[in-house]
Amino acid sequence: MRDVILYMSMSLDGFVGSDREHPGMSIPEGDELTRWKLDRIRTAGAHLMGRTTYQEMASYWPQSDDVYAAPMNDIPKIVFSKTLTDAEAAWPTTRVARGELGAEIAAIKEEPGADVIVWGGRRLAGALAAADLIDEYRLLIQPLVLGAGQALFDQLPDSRHLKLVEALPFPSGIVVHVYRRADQPRHTQNG
Repeated sequence: MRDVILYMSMSLDGFVGSDREHPGMSIPEGDELTRWKLDRIRTAGAHLMGRTTYQEMASYWPQSDDVYAAPMNDIPKIVFSKTLTDAEAAWPTTRVARGELGAEIAAIKEEPGADVIVWGGRRLAGALAAADLIDEYRLLIQPLVLGAGQALFDQLPDSRHLKLVEALPFPSGIVVHVYRRADQPRHTQNG
């Protein structure tokens, strides 16, 4: 069974988006963090995203020569959308998931292959967290305080207890916190 792993950049005060600065774009990540992220993107079985994130990424990555472009273009993508029709035309290796979120995630987890990632997209990530569909959180905590913005966990119906699995500091000041539910073991060794 595959795990769903969320990667999300956030400020020290817990915001994943803001009109002040973007938590994932404000601090240069440095070579070590870039390598760490690339290693994980390259081994993922699929990249899950919502329609808005998909449209932003599909308009950028296919034409980019950025170090992230090749793995982002190669990884299979699954877009959660009720309105998108032909995602493959804009970005190859893409399919659309139109069903109920829990049922779609359950089916994806049963497919063969490596763990799947959710990288960015506050609305989808928040909905997955609220429905308790994320197996592991890999939060990239930026050395940045925004004071206001959009929270990742604002859709949770109640509190959620997580277990810290790992904390990885990088020279840029970014610290990756890896959490799992306190009652959940890890299914696989990839991702």
